[in-house]
Amino acid sequence: MTSKNIMNEIDKTLDHIANKFNLDLTTKSPIEIPNFGRVELAKLFNELGFTIGTEVGIERGEYSEILLRSNPKLRLFSVDAWQVYNGYRDHTNQKTMDKIYKEAKKRLAKYNCKLIKKLSADAVKSFKYESLDFVYIDASHEFSHVAHDLVEWSKRVRPGGIVAGHDYIKKTDPGYQSHVVDALHGYVAAYNISPWFILGRKSVVDGEVRDRPRSFMFVKNSEIILRPHSF
Repeated sequence: MTSKNIMNEIDKTLDHIANKFNLDLTTKSPIEIPNFGRVELAKLFNELGFTIGTEVGIERGEYSEILLRSNPKLRLFSVDAWQVYNGYRDHTNQKTMDKIYKEAKKRLAKYNCKLIKKLSADAVKSFKYESLDFVYIDASHEFSHVAHDLVEWSKRVRPGGIVAGHDYIKKTDPGYQSHVVDALHGYVAAYNISPWFILGRKSVVDGEVRDRPRSFMFVKNSEIILRPHSF
């Protein structure tokens, strides 16, 4: 893809988002998109003509099903290890995870969906750079895992595609920790990504769509993250 074509694809996606939601993309990021959640995000993917994507961390497969229902032409890769590991929900045992896997498998059987039973860090190696229209990240919320997912899965999304994820929250409770906010803010700062978006307002407004917790997204805007750094 030439530099001109790359910019055309990026501008096409950003223009669609700006026009659809009447946004000023020069506003300081993150830009909140009112009355917009991840169900509406699935519909946005369809509007943009996205036909191949990945959800990372699907558990029971409910959101994978929403993505597939909203996009009849979509080929979806649904990634989850469905295994208990150190630091993963102490109340969950492997027997429960096996049951959840069977539930996801049954739910998604009728769709054009491939379940990949691997840890995110292993599964991502099977995907070529810039081969996806989108990725939706909802796997481990531990800092190093979120950072790794952002770095590696973003490489698999083409310029003009969308990198999105769930649980834009910051929690440090002993029983549950989420470092999505810290990892995401570090990533977008490191790679100078602007604009980027939060789905829904911070405040709750009666009658508006506002997921709890909210999701985030940004448009893949450069090939630079594919290249090794030189020191």
